[in-house]
Amino acid sequence: MLGRPVQDAQDAFHDSRCVIGQHRFLPVMRAGTWCYRAIVELRHLRYFVAVADELHFGRAAERLHIVQPALSKQISALEKDLGVQLFERTKRRVCLTEAGAIFLEEAREVLAQAGLAAERARSAARGQRGVLTIGFITPALISVLPPALRAYRQRYPDVRLVLRESPNRPAVQGVLDNQFHLAFIRLPIEDTSLCCETVLEEPVVLAVPDDHELAEMEEIPLAALADEPFVMIPRSQEPVLYDYNVAMCLDAGFSPRIVHEANTTLVAVGLVAGGIGIAFVPASTQQIVRPGLVYRRIRQPTPLFRLGVVWQPDPSPVVKAFLDTRPWKTDLPARLSARRVAEM
Repeated sequence: MLGRPVQDAQDAFHDSRCVIGQHRFLPVMRAGTWCYRAIVELRHLRYFVAVADELHFGRAAERLHIVQPALSKQISALEKDLGVQLFERTKRRVCLTEAGAIFLEEAREVLAQAGLAAERARSAARGQRGVLTIGFITPALISVLPPALRAYRQRYPDVRLVLRESPNRPAVQGVLDNQFHLAFIRLPIEDTSLCCETVLEEPVVLAVPDDHELAEMEEIPLAALADEPFVMIPRSQEPVLYDYNVAMCLDAGFSPRIVHEANTTLVAVGLVAGGIGIAFVPASTQQIVRPGLVYRRIRQPTPLFRLGVVWQPDPSPVVKAFLDTRPWKTDLPARLSARRVAEM
């Protein structure tokens, strides 16, 4: 049947498969002429492998849960489609031909690959396989992100993680633009379309040069900072955080004197260590130890830093699987401008 001409090649191509008698064929181009090529289905391979394993049609039929005449008919049809004899049959025995032995090796490989492909597809649907892209700000890397990644990798080792450090506003925008599946960011945020959950609340502390007179104090009142130079994240980058810090200073009776702007917390503490100024940072930043730098508590009322994770509504299976590994715990209500989704 190989090479049978197609009378209406265009119709056959659009149909992609054609049935002639009990056999199915695929239109292919050979030497400028449309021809039919026999399609071997996975079930035919399974039937063939069962007979090759048992070398007995009756036992193979029982294994496949079909009747023996139907199995014999399917094997004969397969041999006809291929144009080769796969088995030598006598009344006493069944054995593979040389062509059958070669075909058996290939059939096993095809079935194994098909099974693997099916399992990978099911794994992807369960969120156990694929790619997960995460955006994060520096404080997340210092606090909750490492244990979250460790817990996730232990449960889902076949998911490839792509991690991107980013300032707060671009991280949120990255989720909105589908550049990130989710992002760890400062809260609150202005956008109300994203799902959001608080993952950490901690005090804000003051990063101070170690030779500054403030370094001699264990706890610093905000009013004592009135004449100090500040290093801050720029308003263009994080307007909510910037306004919060400025309002905190105004409530203490002064307007902060900002001498330098830093894109990240890591840069800010580096500038403080260099004697450029002082900076408000999350308490977890104290894990960053540098010569020339100390951290001091801020006297009550202590300002709070809130870290959250944001993602798009109707998350993919891989995002749901990540969120299921939540290693963070928070009993405090999430007073957020974005809506909080507690159930997936």
